[in-house]
Amino acid sequence: MEEKMKKLINIIGSAAIALTLGLSAAKAEGGGFDDGMSTKFYESMKGKKVVFVPISIGMDIAAGFAAGMQRMADQYGFQLQIRDPNWNVDQGVQAITQIISEHPDLVIIQNVDMQAYARVIKQAMEAGVRVLQVNVKATTNSTAHVGIDWYKNAETNALKLVEKCSPKNGGNGKIAALEGTPNNPTNFIGMKAFNDVMAAHPEMTVVSDQAADWDASKAHSVVSTVVRQSPDLCGYFGLWDGQDSGMAAAIREAGLTGKVFVVSQGAGEKAACEKIADGSYDFYVSYNIRELSKHINDAIAVILQRPAGETLEPFAIYLTTQNLTKEALTPSSCWTLDEIKRGY
Repeated sequence: MEEKMKKLINIIGSAAIALTLGLSAAKAEGGGFDDGMSTKFYESMKGKKVVFVPISIGMDIAAGFAAGMQRMADQYGFQLQIRDPNWNVDQGVQAITQIISEHPDLVIIQNVDMQAYARVIKQAMEAGVRVLQVNVKATTNSTAHVGIDWYKNAETNALKLVEKCSPKNGGNGKIAALEGTPNNPTNFIGMKAFNDVMAAHPEMTVVSDQAADWDASKAHSVVSTVVRQSPDLCGYFGLWDGQDSGMAAAIREAGLTGKVFVVSQGAGEKAACEKIADGSYDFYVSYNIRELSKHINDAIAVILQRPAGETLEPFAIYLTTQNLTKEALTPSSCWTLDEIKRGY
């Protein structure tokens, strides 16, 4: 009996080895297991040409997008090119016009505003070039858009100021707003949300509403004057952390950190979490670029799987944001470029 068992074990072992070798050979020859969709998925990516036109690759947001796309390109075998206009809209238009003539499988455009690239996006679509817009959407629809609900972000921050500063809740109702540039969609959509909230809460008083052109040093100058003139200010409304760092510095220098409730929003880069942790920002709406980058890659995968020439119904993905406070911070609340490159 013992001898028979040994023979049976040897037979099973040999069969298992043969099966393993057979599967390995099949994987090498056939490219792995196909569940009915996986092979088509991988083949739809290989060799495709994707071109990214950022605002400027020097921006943390654009660099984060590019890092996520490159990681996907390396993994799935499509070619990613970057045509960087470096803040120059005319160069961006020229780049997109040239890209249309090359007829890539997909062009990804980070819009400067809602109008700058609207005409060339329309031209690309008419030429049969698929267009994915990211972060800010132009007035023209395209194949897809992955971005942020700027109204909702600003509305969330404005409502938080009401919660903290309304006389109904024990505050004095005095707040101020710091704008960027009027024609920027983050600004005019965000300020519409702010003004809508204030209109619904007449108990609030906006003592100052000034622009700093997205410049932290200008923001510092504006806010220094405002807090000197209104030392009993209850809250300050910001639209972008890159500018609002100047706001926070002015408030700190005036000895009002923790007394003036500062709300801001941004891409959730590590520096933002540091300012939340040190009390510079009391409430922060994060459109985490690490998460947005993943949604962009999802959209790329969907578009590249569709046959060339097939008409796609335009679709959109809007990011679910995070509301961050000092108490809610975790090690994963913010990101670094290196983490996105590594897929974290």
